[in-house]
Amino acid sequence: LASGPSEAQASRAFVEEPRWEVKRLARGSLGFLGAGRVAGPADRTRIGSETVRTSTMDYEAYTPDSTSRLKSGYAYRVLGHDAATYYQYAIYVAEGVAKNSYNSLRGIKDWRTDDANGEQNDLPALSKGKLKDFFYIRNLYGNIEDVFNRPVYSSPEDWIDVAIREPESTRGFFSKLVTTPQSRRCLNLGSYNYLGFGGLNTHCTPLVVKSVLEHPITSGSCSAELGYSTHVKQVEETTAKFVGKDSAVVVGMGFATNSTVIPALCGVGDLILSDALNHNSIVEGARLSGAKIKAFKHNCVGDLELLLQQAVAGKGARYNKILVIVEGIYSMEGELCKLPAIVEVCKLYGAYVWLDEAHSIGAVGATGRGVCEELGVDPADIDVMMGTFTKSFGAAGGYVAGDAETVARVRQYSAGCTDAVSMPPAVCTQILASLRVIAGEDGTDIGAKKLCQLRDNALFFRQGLEALGLEVLGEHPSPVMPVMLYQPYKIGDFSRLAFNRKLAVVVVGAPATPVTYPRVRFCVSAAHSREDLADALAAIGDIADELQIKFKLYPPARNALFGGATGSLSDVEKREEREREKRLEEALAARPAALEAAAALSGGRNTAKFAPLHSRGAPLGDDLGAPVTKSQKSSQGPADSYSLTGITAQPKKYDVVLSSQDVLGLTDDQVMKEECAATVETLGLGSCSPRGFYGTFPPHMDVEKSIAEFLGVQEAVLYSFGACTVSSVIPALAHRSDVAVVDRGVGHGVLAGLRLSKMDVRWYNHGDAEDCARVFANLEAEDGVTSARLARPGRRRWLITEGCFAGTGRIAPLPALLDLKDTHHARLILDESSSFGAMGATGRGITEHFGVDAARVDVIAASLENAGASVGGFCAGDTGVVAYQRLMGSGYVFSASLPPYLATAAAHAVRRIAAEPRLVARAAASAQALRDAVLAGRVPGLTTDADELSPVVPLRLAAGAAAG
Repeated sequence: LASGPSEAQASRAFVEEPRWEVKRLARGSLGFLGAGRVAGPADRTRIGSETVRTSTMDYEAYTPDSTSRLKSGYAYRVLGHDAATYYQYAIYVAEGVAKNSYNSLRGIKDWRTDDANGEQNDLPALSKGKLKDFFYIRNLYGNIEDVFNRPVYSSPEDWIDVAIREPESTRGFFSKLVTTPQSRRCLNLGSYNYLGFGGLNTHCTPLVVKSVLEHPITSGSCSAELGYSTHVKQVEETTAKFVGKDSAVVVGMGFATNSTVIPALCGVGDLILSDALNHNSIVEGARLSGAKIKAFKHNCVGDLELLLQQAVAGKGARYNKILVIVEGIYSMEGELCKLPAIVEVCKLYGAYVWLDEAHSIGAVGATGRGVCEELGVDPADIDVMMGTFTKSFGAAGGYVAGDAETVARVRQYSAGCTDAVSMPPAVCTQILASLRVIAGEDGTDIGAKKLCQLRDNALFFRQGLEALGLEVLGEHPSPVMPVMLYQPYKIGDFSRLAFNRKLAVVVVGAPATPVTYPRVRFCVSAAHSREDLADALAAIGDIADELQIKFKLYPPARNALFGGATGSLSDVEKREEREREKRLEEALAARPAALEAAAALSGGRNTAKFAPLHSRGAPLGDDLGAPVTKSQKSSQGPADSYSLTGITAQPKKYDVVLSSQDVLGLTDDQVMKEECAATVETLGLGSCSPRGFYGTFPPHMDVEKSIAEFLGVQEAVLYSFGACTVSSVIPALAHRSDVAVVDRGVGHGVLAGLRLSKMDVRWYNHGDAEDCARVFANLEAEDGVTSARLARPGRRRWLITEGCFAGTGRIAPLPALLDLKDTHHARLILDESSSFGAMGATGRGITEHFGVDAARVDVIAASLENAGASVGGFCAGDTGVVAYQRLMGSGYVFSASLPPYLATAAAHAVRRIAAEPRLVARAAASAQALRDAVLAGRVPGLTTDADELSPVVPLRLAAGAAAG
């Protein structure tokens, strides 16, 4: 039950939010003077109207590491790339170990792995089972941390104001970096703002601001319930028309469009064939589906066909259906997929095709319709067309387009549609405005000119990089251009020297790439001027000379110890191309026999697809993937329940709303909307980048600080989507060698996290602390521990529960669970999605409700889509818990950051809750009144299992009541 919005005057009376100012500096030229120096005004940094001396982290006096004799950038000419890279890594690791050893001797703790709660309770280290990750963080990442997660003080356009950071302490090494008010104006070569619709522009920004002020911040409900608005419907219909499909469904997060939709279409008994270099969101979605997964060699049609032959005509298991998943443009390689050949092969063997157009929709093709248009493939031959709105459209979220039955299945079963609020109205407005311009429906040729400009800029910049002698990956017309660096010291060196020359670039190394293949990745935009790109190429040429990375002009030596190979990725790609040709020959030779065998197995219908794409395996449950029954496999697909129930019709006005997640009634608060509108007017709508790659803005840092202070913990980290928060937190922290003790009442997010983590899971009865104690006792017996004071276990243990269960309204017995986790040396992961902001005297959740210290909980995760009146989620706890997720949390690392205005909304909500406890009290009273009425029999035929003071009151049929 919503408590209703508070009076505007009352809300304004308390709001004294910290406002961050962004002073836009004059653009000017890049003004290069050569290595290590920047001309004129860049020698100083402007704060407001004052000019001050900059800190050491602006790299004005920076001397590249790889130019020293010991770390020589010339080594590859003698040793070859592989040997030179391993040689540098040896020095790199030794340097990191030496610095950490010095810190230890001085008593300086490593803040990135700080685990105060674990140390206090004598728990196995967070690094247990993840030594490789923690070794990398402690000894390698610390050397280059300053080149990632750089905050941005301006809107994500062609030029951005990048914050300058400085060490928090001058003691020792690897100090935590803090953001200063200083910034440097940089040419943005790291953003996915391909068409320039991100940031501030006349086409979208005024309409978005108007939408923020006129509509609620979010719908407060998922699309499967009351969140299917006319805005969402219009985006879906416009998108389907644009990509050439019958129907489309949108999801509020690009990452989640893959990770939550693939499990809706595939399950146990199905086969997923995935390109070896597919994005993490695809990998996660495939793993969550429970289907059999096989990876084929990157862009190797022959290897794909051999796997298909084995699947349809081999002696192994027969599959319900086969789904082949590829990307339109592979962003780490800059390559287009071999779509025509892939489609041809899939047709032969009856496999379905899923095309991820995250980096290609709106970026390639004559009219921006992606790789199908670019490569001449009929969209009708693609069964599922997926794309994101975070890049070319400057918005957020993604879409899946296909036939009506497939889309209907997604609406019913995708967690992105059932477990998260629907796409916010302002985001819909941004998408529609940019789509209309791209499609020319605004009556102008602006969209066509933008597409032409992007294509021309991409060609100009690629040719310029190649002319410099750099090793450039990929092909035209990809707007993403990776350039090889190879040696690890050059990762930090390139970024710092580029920043000194007013260039914002993205560098990437292990574990995101193979250890010997670090690279810098340039992204061009239609918003870039030819003059700026030419100046950037001149600067890059200077940097390339200084770091010795003109590998095409000065090739690496061949090393006998490495089989006479140079170690060059271009040489590796040549070998792989020969391997592709060989695999294709094998597949072609085996094709007639395979098709004949498949025809015999399928009764002569070898070209018919196995089962409808909308058929589905088993949903996630506490069995974590039991075999499906025959009846489940033979599903004929759903009716469109949205149409049948009237959800897709014009929304109705309701006097009383009983299913809104907006429990405090803040989504339509006027002051909140004004704050959000101010953010849009300053930063635009979408971030156009992940947090690590120039996607961190002041509102993101503000809400993280606000949540941590509100809960009384060390730090918090912001995720972009509520449904992907706890499902990212669990696998980021846990390891397959761990064991988890879990309440049977947990929801989809926890179930997904458990499946991804591959932990040993032990269930206890819902809300039953005694049964939880029984499970722990059994674990102790298994581990051979019988002492009164139980010793530290050999494997890590996790206790996982929701605070207030969304499915039942039961409240977890937190005090008893805390005692159990302390006794049995476990860590507690507490999902407070339903209790954060809605329980406790001041809304601090279930810990306040029971009067326990929040610091006793190791990990607190929650969605911000309930009392937070926004989108996204967070994880809070000790610094080490949070810092680790900034590198390993998939929903954080591999997703575009939350639109800044939605972070503003969440921060506003947190401060409102802290300042106005009456909001929480009013919502609690409403929920209690409903519970009391149901239990008193005043709602015939219905009852509830909700506990007293639960903010969630799920209703179910009472015993003996007739359905319908």
